[in-house]
Amino acid sequence: MELLVRSKPARIGLAVLAVAALCSYLYAVFIIWRADGLQDGLDQQSLRASAELQPWDAQTHWLLGRYLLEADQDPSGAIGSLHRAVELDTYDGRYWLDLAAAYYQQDNLNQSKLALEHALRTEPTSPAIAWEAASLYLAQNDVSRALPLFRAAVQHDPTKTDVALDLCWRATRNINLIVFYALPPQPAAYFALLKRLVDDKQTGPANELWRALSEKRLKFSAAEAFPYLDYLIQTQQVDQARRVWANLRSSHSELPDESPKNLVCNGRFEADSVNGGFDWRKKTIQGVEISRDPSEIHGASRALRIAFMGPGVADVGFYEYVPVEINTRYRLSAFVRTQEIDTASGPRLAVEDFPSGRILANTEEFLNTNDWLQHSTEFVTGSESHLVTLRVLRIPGNLLIKGSLWMADVEIAPIPDFVPSGGTP
Repeated sequence: MELLVRSKPARIGLAVLAVAALCSYLYAVFIIWRADGLQDGLDQQSLRASAELQPWDAQTHWLLGRYLLEADQDPSGAIGSLHRAVELDTYDGRYWLDLAAAYYQQDNLNQSKLALEHALRTEPTSPAIAWEAASLYLAQNDVSRALPLFRAAVQHDPTKTDVALDLCWRATRNINLIVFYALPPQPAAYFALLKRLVDDKQTGPANELWRALSEKRLKFSAAEAFPYLDYLIQTQQVDQARRVWANLRSSHSELPDESPKNLVCNGRFEADSVNGGFDWRKKTIQGVEISRDPSEIHGASRALRIAFMGPGVADVGFYEYVPVEINTRYRLSAFVRTQEIDTASGPRLAVEDFPSGRILANTEEFLNTNDWLQHSTEFVTGSESHLVTLRVLRIPGNLLIKGSLWMADVEIAPIPDFVPSGGTP
């Protein structure tokens, strides 16, 4: 062998082989470089040229197929390239999805579903594949296949929740189907759909979804349900609102207890307001400070302090919705202590009909400096009154005011043996 290599013909032969091998290598590199460059062109001519240079490359055929499908709207032409792509690489779900889309555009639903099944088998844990497959199944009206795939996509990619649930709702208009097949066991998904229904004023489906959520016993904060509760209150669905509030109180210990003898929730201020539902609500009003005062106690009741800094305000920003019965007389009472309240129009507790805002009754003004005094008044609900608003306000409210008041033991209770006008004892 050593003698052979030392011979001149052998050395020339080896050199020729080396040069040929180098040329072949350089040509292969050039072909790949040129084909990749043509892929970047993203036009049909470039992609076809790239496919001819690299007939073994599945991605090249896939890109050409996508171009024919989306840019040229040529599903027939796309199918050939996409078939070649899945033949070369059968494990890329994207290739199968585009093949399914091409068959769908040709109204070949059987082949489209076969391609979808291949895509899901090749990448069963991919949220992106699940999402695209779900969209295609939904386009084919195959709801039973689409909804579980939307659930898988949402479970792994919560950013798609709103869009997925919107598609599911518009396709089915069936809460039971969506709950059973599409909703993952995540409270956020339930509340996203609940918001969608509330925004569209879909009362029946929203209430149905709430029942399903309650039965699931998923853990969520009470505040997440407050927008739904507000919707029920604003649309005067008082009975449903009371049921929702009872559901929340049974599963959320932070919500205040209720007294069977007092319709005012948290009337003794034993807990901080949750600022929603049927508890006290507080709005930020310039010139007014509202807070529980742990240093003030009236009997067994804690006290709420309201401090006025000077500016005239009509609505103090502290109120509560109170469910009531029709044609019933009630008594409102509260204990109030005042300190240097200086104004020509003092604050008072008032009961307003909801939603008209008509004042049914109000206490006398809270003025000057006084120790704890009980203030009370009575009011009668109308034949359609199911809800009143209890609030602290001033009439008129444009006059300056300074000083502080403390409030405790706020109560609304029915007066027994009251007979409405036209009734019989």
